[in-house]
Amino acid sequence: MFLNNSQRTDNIPPQNQEANKLRYLNSNIPDKNDDDDIDLSELIRLFRRRGLIIIGTTITLAAALSTWILIKPPVYEGKFQLLVEPLTSDRSNIDFLNSVAGQQIKPVGLDYESQIDVLKSPLVMSTIIPEIQSLYPELKAKKLMGKLNLQQSGKTKILEVSYKDESKEEIIFVLNKIMKGYLEYQTKEYISNLTKAQKFTANQINRVLQDVATFESKLERFQKANNLISPDTQNDVLSSQAGFLSQQIENVKIDLSGMEKLSNELADKLNLTPEQGVIVSRLNQETNYLKLISQIKEIDTQIALESVRLGSQHPIIKTLTSKKAELVSLLNQETYQILGSKSSNLSLDFLTSITNNVDVIQQFFDTNNQIEVLRSKEKQLNMAWENLNKQVKTLSTINKEYFQIQRDLKTANESLNRLLAINESLQIEVAKQASPWKLLTPIDQDSIKNISGTNQKIALISIASLFVGSLLGFLADKLDSAFHTIDDVKNSIDLPALAIIPYNKSLEIFKSKKNKSIPRSFNQGKGLFAEKESLANLDAYFSLYTNINLLSSDSSIRSIVIGAAEAGEGKSTTSAFLAKAAAMLGKRVLIVDVDMRKPKIHKYLGVKNNNGLSNLITDDLPLEAVIQEVSEQENLFVITAGSKPPNPTRIISSQKMRTFMEKFKEDFDLVIYDTPPLIGFSDCKIILPFSDGLVLIVRLGKTHRPNVQQALNDLRIAKMSVLGMVLNGVKKSMVGYGYDYGYYDYKNYYQDDED
Repeated sequence: MFLNNSQRTDNIPPQNQEANKLRYLNSNIPDKNDDDDIDLSELIRLFRRRGLIIIGTTITLAAALSTWILIKPPVYEGKFQLLVEPLTSDRSNIDFLNSVAGQQIKPVGLDYESQIDVLKSPLVMSTIIPEIQSLYPELKAKKLMGKLNLQQSGKTKILEVSYKDESKEEIIFVLNKIMKGYLEYQTKEYISNLTKAQKFTANQINRVLQDVATFESKLERFQKANNLISPDTQNDVLSSQAGFLSQQIENVKIDLSGMEKLSNELADKLNLTPEQGVIVSRLNQETNYLKLISQIKEIDTQIALESVRLGSQHPIIKTLTSKKAELVSLLNQETYQILGSKSSNLSLDFLTSITNNVDVIQQFFDTNNQIEVLRSKEKQLNMAWENLNKQVKTLSTINKEYFQIQRDLKTANESLNRLLAINESLQIEVAKQASPWKLLTPIDQDSIKNISGTNQKIALISIASLFVGSLLGFLADKLDSAFHTIDDVKNSIDLPALAIIPYNKSLEIFKSKKNKSIPRSFNQGKGLFAEKESLANLDAYFSLYTNINLLSSDSSIRSIVIGAAEAGEGKSTTSAFLAKAAAMLGKRVLIVDVDMRKPKIHKYLGVKNNNGLSNLITDDLPLEAVIQEVSEQENLFVITAGSKPPNPTRIISSQKMRTFMEKFKEDFDLVIYDTPPLIGFSDCKIILPFSDGLVLIVRLGKTHRPNVQQALNDLRIAKMSVLGMVLNGVKKSMVGYGYDYGYYDYKNYYQDDED
């Protein structure tokens, strides 16, 4: 009755027909952006997986280290502060001494690093340590220096000295001795430095006294050599003279300009050219010339009178004419002696006419004489002005040298007075015998603080323990090659995910017969389907069956092999529930348990395993004798593994097995083969070529990457068809980004719907 399925002969492929080339669906695992950002959800899932290691390590380390910290005696620290420099630093004396000495003197400012090294050196501590050891003889120098710390307080002028120990009394005693020793040392150093400075200042005073005497002698010699009493008085005299000469020169220029203007007017009046005016002025200054002109004019008068009376041919007229000619000759000679070659161009009429206007001529003559006088005076004044300028220049050079000597003398006197004041101040400081360092903070019980930092140390220990625990958890997780999240599977296996099967706690009872929570129905032989809790994920198997059918568009998939790389990954439960889902959809389904070594299908379906696949092949039993119908589900049939044979692989690789596989495919809508693990057994790979393909089961938290990769590599080499994979036992913590919507709690879903 089980094999009556003649109506499905149209779907039976011819014998030796080439297997369908299946087209895989894209993986239903959503893509996730690959980046370097920290995924907080992944960290949370890591903590859930390795929480025991993380928490255990953290608590153990924190408890051990905290106990060690708590049993240790507390450590105290005392400190005091010293003001080692004046608050207001006066560098004026140092700068002054630098200028006087002509060399660089060390500044007042401290080199704190060097000062701290000196204070911690044996030079200083050799006198302090014996006093401390008088009360604490066991406190050696090396141990004391290890507890002592000196440092500059920030960028201030304060030196901070601190000491650590478990005894407050020791801290107070040691700090007091150190403070006293430091102040005494600094007092000695300070007095020594002051003494050196005082000696240096005294030497400078003697040198400057010699400079003062030298400049005073030089000034006296200079005054005598230049007949100089006071440069200021000499400057006033020269300034007065310069003013007088300047006024005189200006007056002469004014007078000379007026006279020259008058001379030009008179020359115009006499109708004389400027050259003629000069000639007239020159001739009128000669007495002989004027006498000859007068005699010639008298003879001309006589000739004129006698010519009218006697006639021009009269001997008297001729005598007068001859006398006139003699006088004219004498006049020409005289004119030549006065004017030189210029006289040749002068006519007698011109020479006689210029004496006609005597008054104007006289005025013209006097004016030109005055001009000559003024010009001579102007010349003398200019010579006096040049001489005065020379005196001013000479005095300027003298004054410059004089004032330079005075400045040098004044500077030397000021330096002397300043050195005397500094020397007096140094003498006072030496007399005080006091240290410039000041104690700012008292050394008492209030200055001692507990620096054990127990709470802080415990907090740091807790943080460090958590870090170590997290690191160990992370390393354990990385060293664990099992898949823990859907993303891990996706990144390692290039197969479509046909279904995501949520974790079902009720199914775990079948892994151990010792579990006290095994349902009564299982003990009574009713199988998995009798318990409602075990059916909570049934919708996921409906989805799995639907996705398998969608893989091939040419023909339906009717024979599949359920396999896994390792044991315990849920092959048998997946086979059982997938068969139930297909049967509930009205399909005739047959499950064949090929795992003859550890068969489980009969347990899960609540049937007997008296006769099965091994008996069918080896004992030649009819199919009706080994095929059983599952009472809990209509249309669901099963062939159990049967008796355990000595060599299961030989049975599976037999020709009878191939014949039965084709027979099963003809008589049922879906045939599911539950096989042993791929790693270590070849059963799955023997029957896989005669099916439509393999569905690989990957159990999160159990399946190891290397095993899956090895199994897939073997299948790839053999060119066997793998339909896809099923992610089994997926817990909420294993669901990565983008998978929350696909992860259902079907029981809660239906419960919410009922509400």
